[in-house]
Amino acid sequence: MVLLACMAWILYGNTGVFPPYVLGLVAGIASGAAMLPYTIIKEANPPQFGGTAAGVINFLNFTFSALLGPAFGWILQRVSGGAETMALQHYQKTFTPLLYGVGIAIILALLLKETGSAVRNPAGASR
Repeated sequence: MVLLACMAWILYGNTGVFPPYVLGLVAGIASGAAMLPYTIIKEANPPQFGGTAAGVINFLNFTFSALLGPAFGWILQRVSGGAETMALQHYQKTFTPLLYGVGIAIILALLLKETGSAVRNPAGASR
């Protein structure tokens, strides 16, 4: 939710309310939620596949990071019509899909089923 709020403020908020570095710093800290899949994937798979599962998540994170930067640059060029100077509306149109992606991630996170010890050892169950 913090990342969504920061990104929305960066794209559509009033300038001058916050120093520019504050929103970037808070968005960076909030994006640490990307580490949640590592925990989930290790809990959801048998122990002998934990390393492979973590490697797959790592591969996906770095692949998308490497591919989406140039993709958004290309989209920004297309949206701006190749203008030398980019206007705010060009950035807003290009990066608004990221807001939708963060919103979808929040919804999907709320739909996750518990995979940890609470499911494996329900309260009152014999060990």
